[in-house]
Amino acid sequence: MLITISDRLMILSVLVAPFLAVFAQRKIDEAKERRERKLWIFRTLMATRGNKLSIEHVQALNSIDLFFLKRGREKKIIEKWEEYLDHLNTPTKEDDPDYRLKLTSWGNSADEILAELLSFMGQSLGYDFDKVRIKKGIYMPKGHGDIEFDNTIIRKGMVNIISGKTGFPIAEFKKENSTVKG
Repeated sequence: MLITISDRLMILSVLVAPFLAVFAQRKIDEAKERRERKLWIFRTLMATRGNKLSIEHVQALNSIDLFFLKRGREKKIIEKWEEYLDHLNTPTKEDDPDYRLKLTSWGNSADEILAELLSFMGQSLGYDFDKVRIKKGIYMPKGHGDIEFDNTIIRKGMVNIISGKTGFPIAEFKKENSTVKG
């Protein structure tokens, strides 16, 4: 019995087909998981854009390099992330006389760059958010801002006390009209 070329190809395809099917399914699963990770990053950054100090926000930012590639549609995302990271790592100095003014300007620039980053990211994932909606469409109760501000003041004050830069502020109490009537 003579085995023809078509018989050999049939045998080969029967042997190789399961491996190709497993390989193809694995690639599909990897692509799906990569997209899910990208969606997690985007959703987390969108949800925490009003609270940039949250650990979730920082973790999502630091995950960008892991799941977005510097090619194709995602190239703009990585470039904007690199610009944002550079901006975040060059804040103004507290001993600068114009510190508050420069800090406000620095924060506004950071908000603008983050909005562009999220806009690019959203576009690559099929969302259509413009920069204005990203920047202005945040609900952050005033109370949350007050709590964050108070916690910062308390933390800095305690650091100054513990490091010996200052002492506990003690006010002098005066008794006014302290006559006892009886």
